Amino acid sequence: MSRLWTIPLLFPLACAPRAAPPVASPTAETRTDSPTPAAVGEGESVETAVFVPAQRESEGVAWENEWIWSHYGRFLKKSVGLATVGGRRYDAVTVELADHSERTVYFDITDFLGKK
Repeated sequence: MSRLWTIPLLFPLACAPRAAPPVASPTAETRTDSPTPAAVGEGESVETAVFVPAQRESEGVAWENEWIWSHYGRFLKKSVGLATVGGRRYDAVTVELADHSERTVYFDITDFLGKK
């Protein structure tokens, strides 16, 4: 008889909503508290633009954000411009870094521009 009383008591606990497990970004394990500095001149102009290995625009934007985070740490995206030089397309992303300095990073987006 005592078993019958435990079922109604445990049922609400079993049916209670649970928080969803945290979803890790594909590159979350590569994030560290200290950024890895960019190579000298890397991304500072269209000539040294960082090539973005993506198939679609959404992947490319996410990749750019992760690259900026991993090289400069916390940032605020101020603006994004599009440039064409020599038949190639570039994103010019201006960010404000944690120390309030601004930096523009150039990404070569030719391979995925316009692909959804």
